[in-house]
Amino acid sequence: MNEKNRLENELKKFDGVAVSLLSEARIKCRDTPDYFDELIRLSFDPRETISAGATWIIKAELEEGGTLKLNQIEKIVALLNNEMPWQSMLHICQSIEWIPLTQEQANRFFQWSQSLTNHSRPFLRVWSLHVLVIIGSKYKTFQEEAIKALKNAHDDKAASVRARARKLQKLLN
Repeated sequence: MNEKNRLENELKKFDGVAVSLLSEARIKCRDTPDYFDELIRLSFDPRETISAGATWIIKAELEEGGTLKLNQIEKIVALLNNEMPWQSMLHICQSIEWIPLTQEQANRFFQWSQSLTNHSRPFLRVWSLHVLVIIGSKYKTFQEEAIKALKNAHDDKAASVRARARKLQKLLN
């Protein structure tokens, strides 16, 4: 079996629910050449479970100390406006703490996240707000817009969004 296809074949087993399959895929495929490059490519795959699985693995790797190269970050940022499942967008939002962005990348990431603050899924609204606040706390040029987003979130119909906005407020004070 082709080494690059090994990761994709493992992701094909993912049913969209059992993340234990994704944990197993990580263990089996970590030694694959260009592991992160393949995960990034598969993150933008049109098949929902492939995309969601790949972004979940990226998030898990970053949480455990994995790092992305500058060109890999650029690839993710460049593809942000591509069509992708909500779960994939969520995982990307949840990974923001471990993605060191340049000012230009932060700008593109910020704009993308702003577009998600009105998403139909409250969980994605919560995490897009998180991205805005994290970027706003790191880059002063985004702070005012992040504060506006927080204020708007206090009026969100979902209690989870309002609660998260109250917690995130502390990061911008």
